This record gives sequence, structure tokens and C-alpha cells, in this order.
Amino acid sequence: MKRRNVLAALAILGVTAAATTPAMALENEFHGMFQAQYINSNFNGAATTSFPGNNAASYGGDTQYVPFGLPKHVYSANFVEQRARLGYTAKASSDLKLVTQFELDYAYWGDSSYGTHRNHGAAIGADQTNIETKNIYLDANIFKDVNMRLGMMPYNDSFKSIMFDADMAGIAFSSSYNKFTPTIGFFRFNDTGNSKDNVLGHLTNDLFVLDGKYEVNKDLKVGAAYYFFRNNAITTDSNDLTNIDFQQDVKLHTLGLNAEYTAGPLTLNGFGILEVGTVNARATTAYALNAGAKYKVGSGKAHAEFLYVSGDSGTTGHSNAFYAVFNNVGTAEHGYYDNEMVILGRDKNAMTTDNSIIATAGNFGQGQIGGYIGYELPLTDRLTTAANAGFAAVAKDNGAFGKAHKSNYLGTEINAEANYKLLENLTGGVRVAYVFLGDYYKGVALNGETPVNPYDAKIIFKYAF
Repeated sequence: MKRRNVLAALAILGVTAAATTPAMALENEFHGMFQAQYINSNFNGAATTSFPGNNAASYGGDTQYVPFGLPKHVYSANFVEQRARLGYTAKASSDLKLVTQFELDYAYWGDSSYGTHRNHGAAIGADQTNIETKNIYLDANIFKDVNMRLGMMPYNDSFKSIMFDADMAGIAFSSSYNKFTPTIGFFRFNDTGNSKDNVLGHLTNDLFVLDGKYEVNKDLKVGAAYYFFRNNAITTDSNDLTNIDFQQDVKLHTLGLNAEYTAGPLTLNGFGILEVGTVNARATTAYALNAGAKYKVGSGKAHAEFLYVSGDSGTTGHSNAFYAVFNNVGTAEHGYYDNEMVILGRDKNAMTTDNSIIATAGNFGQGQIGGYIGYELPLTDRLTTAANAGFAAVAKDNGAFGKAHKSNYLGTEINAEANYKLLENLTGGVRVAYVFLGDYYKGVALNGETPVNPYDAKIIFKYAF
């Protein structure tokens, strides 16, 4: 046999041998989602006060409604937004797996092509490099009843995500002892040392987590958590989102309690949070209170939510402004979705464009007061409908955006939606929302006028696999 034939035979044998190694025991799991939605809105898509106008709350925005000093009339935008998420899990055994997830977004059809930019590539010709890495982490049961997650993972607080809800790098251990489930973890949000003093670990934004849940009985569950926020990174001041080159100085202890109680068709839940420490040289004592209820009525379900977050009327001295997690460019990495709002609060269907009147828990240091009700009614096994209403106000008016306002009342929202199951994993839906602005916005537009009321309408297609 010629030498090259011998080498070829050995190569084939090597590939065959590799295919019979234990690596072949890997169980490969693929999952993901696709969502496309048509949006017609004077709130999302065009800048929220004028077009082309200000940069806040625009295409691909993650910002707060800021109509101050701008024309009252708003152009209505119409566009299509698209997202796909692709997940792959390499499962070595029931105790060990690698979890990954990737995302491809189009902020709007027709944005750009033949380039390199996240959230773009939907113009003619496509050929855009825009894939994003969301998660890469190890999920392992390292001891009996002890689970470890290590890497870039999704993680949220135990208080309806009003403090943090994001992908973050860290390590978390959780366990289960009869009815008690404890968790301990450490996460590093940002490390800006390399850009300032060239020493990694010196200028960081970190979180330490202690969390526990206890099932008292089948009807009552209680929980408690301690979070320590330590942030001295170069980032955006959480109480001044216009300051983009600010060294944070946060040392904040957070204690929280939560509970859920079920009695027949009624479920009650809620939480209380206390923050104590310093935020940017200001001694801080802040708190948040929540109560929620769900009640089965006929073939549907009614729900109600109340949220109070403390605010501060000043910018010096002792502060009651509530602290929640931002990234290093000032985007909120948290959200309160249980209120089922579209414009007053963050929208559950929002993707790249994610704007709202209350975009952050702290609400520019002003805090918030909100009450929300809704009813979900399935009409058939394929068609589900829902309607919601809510009001919101700032807890304290601190003269944000230049001057005191006529009132603390932000506005009232009404919204409705209908979703129809087209196929087993494909749903088509419609959601519309309208907000009657409160006197907080009276006379704040250009020439002392009042902004027009915002609306948002979506036609949504979702596929999950």
C-alpha cells in the first residue's frame, strides 16, 4: 500500500475512533424563538416628542419619556421590528450541561446592510454581521442537592425584577433542603479598571447575593434576600442619566421579604425592600412596597398590582432615592412587568425599541406610585383576550428636567390585546395602548404647551421551539 493510502486509512480510523468516544454521549438540545411585530405609534419609533427631535426613546431606544421643551405634536411612526433567539445546550448528563444562547435583532426593516452593527441588517441585500452572545454558562450539580451555575447567565431578583433582571457574569450556588431553598452568588456587572488605571478589579460594579425561599405549606411560601451592591466603576450616575462619565460610589445593603398565599381561586403576593448605605456620597435609606392579587373569575382571571418606590425631592443631603441596576451606558437592567403596561411601564413585548414613561424603578430619583388592574379571558382553546388599566405618579417631585411640575400625577393607561394560536407553536396577536397624560406633563412642551397623549399599536407574530 502506498504511503499516502496508509495515511488516509489511518485518518479514517482516527475519525472513527473519535466518533466512538464518550463525547458521543452528549445530548444536543436546540431551542429558540422568533418574533416579528408591526408597530404604529407616536411613542415608539419616532422620538417621543418630535421627529427627528431628541435622541431619547427613539429607534432601538431603552429610555424614558422626556417631552420637556420640545414640540407638543408628534409624528406617528410605522415600522417592523424583528428578533430571533437561538439556544444550544450540550448535555453531558443529568448533572452537567453547557448552556448557550444567541440573539439576532433587526431594530426595524430597512435599517442597514453590508455592515457590522448589532440590531441592524434588515435593509436590502442583508449580509450584516450582527449576532449577539447572550448566555454561555455551565450548569452542574456538583454535589448532592447543590447546583452551580458559572458564566454569563440570566439572573433576576426575587422582587418582581424591580432591582435587576439581566444577563450577567458570575457564579451562583443553590440547593434544596426539604422545603428550604437557599442561594448564594457573586456577579460582576462591569470592570472599567482597564480603561482608567490599567488594573482589573479596581473599578468594578459588583453584586453579592444571599437568597432563601421556604414553603410553609402548600398554600403559603415566604422568602428573604440580602443583596450587597458595590459599585465604583466609571459609568452613568443612576440618578442623572445625562452624566455618562461618572465614577460611581455605591455601597448599599438591601434587605427584602416576599410572600405568596393561595386560598382557593385567590392568590395574594407581595414584597417589601429596604436599602441602606451610600450612593454617590449621599447617605441613602430607600424602600419599595408591593402587593399583588390574582383571582379566578368565571373562565378568566382578574389581577391587581400596587407598587410604591420611595423618591427624593432634593439632590443633596440624606437621600430616599431608590437604587436599581444600570449598565455602564445608563440603560436600565431591570423592569417591572407584572403591571401589564405598554407605555406607563416597560412592555413585555418590547424588543430593541423599549421605551416607557417609567423606565426605571427609581424613576430619576423621584420614585413611583402605581396601581394596576386587568382581566384575562380565554374565549376558545385558541383565542385569548386581555384588558388592563393603570395609573402612576412620582412619589417625590425633585424638579427633574429643569423645574417643578404642576402635579405628581404621570397619567392613566388603558390597553387591550388578543392572541390567536395559528399553529402549535405559532401565535398571532394584536395589542393596543393609550395614555391620558397627567398634570406632571402640563405645560412642559415647547412654548409652555402640553404634549399630545401617546399611543402604541402592535401586530405580533411569535414562534417558539
